[in-house]
Amino acid sequence: MNAIVKAAEPNESRLQLRKGTASLIKASVSENTLKAYQRALHGLETWLSGRTLSDALLADYITGLHDAEKSPATIGQVVAAVKWQLKHQSNVPLLPMPITQATLAGIRREGRNRGRGQVDGLVWREVERICAYAEADGTLLGLRDSAMIRLMSDCLLRISEVVAVNIGDLKDSTLTLQVSKTDQEGIGETLYVCENTRRVLKQYCEQAGITRGAVFRHIRRGGHIQSQRLTTVSARRIIQKWARAAGVEGFISGHSLRVGSAVSLAQAGATVVDMQVAGRWKSSQMPAHYAKAELAERGAIARFKDGKR
Repeated sequence: MNAIVKAAEPNESRLQLRKGTASLIKASVSENTLKAYQRALHGLETWLSGRTLSDALLADYITGLHDAEKSPATIGQVVAAVKWQLKHQSNVPLLPMPITQATLAGIRREGRNRGRGQVDGLVWREVERICAYAEADGTLLGLRDSAMIRLMSDCLLRISEVVAVNIGDLKDSTLTLQVSKTDQEGIGETLYVCENTRRVLKQYCEQAGITRGAVFRHIRRGGHIQSQRLTTVSARRIIQKWARAAGVEGFISGHSLRVGSAVSLAQAGATVVDMQVAGRWKSSQMPAHYAKAELAERGAIARFKDGKR
């Protein structure tokens, strides 16, 4: 990252941040976001080979990524990483980026169909089928996986959020989310947990003997529960594994449960604001995008021209 800091340094010497201050700045974003930024910045630094970063060079770099058929999301993350680092360096002004921003806008337009595309949502009826398969496995592992998938569907949890759940976060019919992508300060958010999910969670925790600490943990052969919590990679693989077992096809990932719940809410008649609040999105754009087909069926044309109510 040093090459990027050097690029925007003023002539006067920079103030050195205290070690504790640097740690707090890192804590201002999620661990996964920080890792993604570090990877993006490392790739940029390698490409710079000691050159001083400029707006034109950054635009040239992301053009090369576009030519290499990287997705707009991946390329946009590079620009976001540079902005984040410059913003959090003492006495380092933000680098003006008119060329980069115009280039990125073109990349987003030309490359909008690149990448794996939007994940397929797991709607509620599919979640029930998947969890039925997991529970029919008759093992502690299947019970754990069903509880995790159900909780993600109920609370529209991200992968990073579900693996961070502790037993103390579950109270009666609610889950207290201590920290999330949209709550970096850790104010906490209270989410509703459905009855079936509470039942499976209780059964899993009782059989596993979990009374404190992480809820979703690694399980060794023979049903031996471990102290280590599941990783995001493990949790994602679990969702994909049981979706395949239940015959659910498509591009399934950890995000499929958030998308699917947004779609299910729209199908049940929820408003975009309802979906936004349930999923803790900062704006209504994403839930409206995920459920655009369902919302179109309830739109003005459907209601007034085709008589749908």
